[in-house]
Amino acid sequence: MDDRIKQAGQFIESAVKDAIGQKVSEHGDHMFQSGFSSAAGITLRRIDAKLESFEERMKGSGLTKTEQAVCAQLDELKAEIEADCDRFWRGSGVEWRPPKQIAKGVRRSTQEPQL
Repeated sequence: MDDRIKQAGQFIESAVKDAIGQKVSEHGDHMFQSGFSSAAGITLRRIDAKLESFEERMKGSGLTKTEQAVCAQLDELKAEIEADCDRFWRGSGVEWRPPKQIAKGVRRSTQEPQL
C-alpha cells in the first residue's frame, strides 16, 4: 500500500512540475512574441513617420529628385522588413504586426470639470 501512495505522490509531483514548466515556457514564448512585436512597431512607426513627412511635403511644395528617391527607398525598406517578418512567423499563427495607433495623443480640457 505504501508503494502505491508513493507512486501516486510521484505521479502528482511530476504532473504539477510538467504543468508549471509548460506555463513558464508559454510565458517565455509570449514575452518573446510581445518583445518582437514591440520592436517591429518601433521600427515601422519611425519609417512611417518619415514617409508621412515626405507625403505632407509632396502635397505642398513637392519633393526634390533626391527626396523622391529617399522616399521610394524607405517605402521599399518597409516592405522588405514586413516581408522578412512575415516569413519568420509564417505557419506559427502569431500576429507579429503591432496594433495600429488610433490616437496620436491625449487631449485634455483646460476647463474645470462641472459637478
